[in-house]
Amino acid sequence: MKKTCMLIAVGFLALFISGCMGTKEQTEGNHQVVKEEKGPLQVKETKQIQQKEAEVIDTPKWIEQKEPVELPILMYHSISSGNSLRVPKSEFAAHMKWLKDNGYVTLSPEEAYRVFTTNTKPSEKCVLITFDDGYTDNYTKAFPILKQYGMKATIFMIEQSIGRPNHLTDEQMDEMIASGLSIESHTIHHLELNRLSREQQKEELKGSKAFFDQRFTQRTRMVSYPVGRYNEHTLKLAKEAGYQMAVTTEPGHAKKAQGMMSLHRVRISPGLSPESFGRLVEGNR
Repeated sequence: MKKTCMLIAVGFLALFISGCMGTKEQTEGNHQVVKEEKGPLQVKETKQIQQKEAEVIDTPKWIEQKEPVELPILMYHSISSGNSLRVPKSEFAAHMKWLKDNGYVTLSPEEAYRVFTTNTKPSEKCVLITFDDGYTDNYTKAFPILKQYGMKATIFMIEQSIGRPNHLTDEQMDEMIASGLSIESHTIHHLELNRLSREQQKEELKGSKAFFDQRFTQRTRMVSYPVGRYNEHTLKLAKEAGYQMAVTTEPGHAKKAQGMMSLHRVRISPGLSPESFGRLVEGNR
């Protein structure tokens, strides 16, 4: 009887040990399955990291400049005809083609700021294209040409002119921004700032920046002084308002030494051949 009990006990013990071993093998088996499931994910993550690293490697390095940078900031207004501020569409198209054919890279306001503050450039040939006032033809005539050549440009918009006859609408500006163009400030009412009181100037500069910041969920970096008029108060107030750069109508290439709140521009008038346009861009009158 005792032998029988012992045999039964040994049998149960063997079954118990076997069951434990089976459980262990099953657990190990589960771990193996999990590892197999994780394998492809790890490979995918590795590929993503490698891809990001490759993108960083492929990103062109900005070129340090030995001399202080001189940047041509082109000044357009309307793309039409009729006076000295209006450049016909055919001429504008020829200008953009000249820039493309001659290897110029167009900049955004952010990139232009980096150029001036670091004295580096993404390419040896750079240009900042700007339009004052925000006319409708900037959208209907200039915008298609800019898209054709993959170019950036900046439009200085008057806050109170949005949606008015012959001026850009909200929808048009949204579309242009989505395609890489920038909308910056040309103040609220387009008044000659040097004729205003300090408080009036402050409202025109600070108020328009706050509006464009909120309207486009952006950091508005630039302001163009209406008619190019400004005084010492203007320079200080523009900086206090939070602008990083301001442009005037004073002729010539822009240099940091001019002051970041009083950068010069190259006025583009009607009647310029591509060759004459090129000389202005290159600084050879």
